[in-house]
Amino acid sequence: MVLVSFGSPTLAVRWLRETAAPFSLWLDPDRKAYRTYGVDRSLFRSWGPRAIMTYARLLLAGRRWRGIQGNSSQLGGDFIIDETGVIRFAHPSHDPTDRPDIDVLVRILRQASSVSSSS
Repeated sequence: MVLVSFGSPTLAVRWLRETAAPFSLWLDPDRKAYRTYGVDRSLFRSWGPRAIMTYARLLLAGRRWRGIQGNSSQLGGDFIIDETGVIRFAHPSHDPTDRPDIDVLVRILRQASSVSSSS
């Protein structure tokens, strides 16, 4: 399984170290994958009231501010594509707070993994 980001190699290494993610991380500085999967860029949605309120709640709860990393108008998304290239899940985020539930992602990853291992 692979994660894709447009971030710099330095930020990617730091993120992998902090999260201990068990995936490979591919960098897409030209954002070809982002365009292919319809992931938008929007400064207003990235820094709109909903996002600012979420960031404020996280800071008040003791989370550390990491500053702006990369292009702050680039929105994210969550996509699960199996080994045969079939898109099992697609969720381009409307804003930074719009993320699918982790349990949903894990369930789909497990299903995709079991399908690929049984073929």
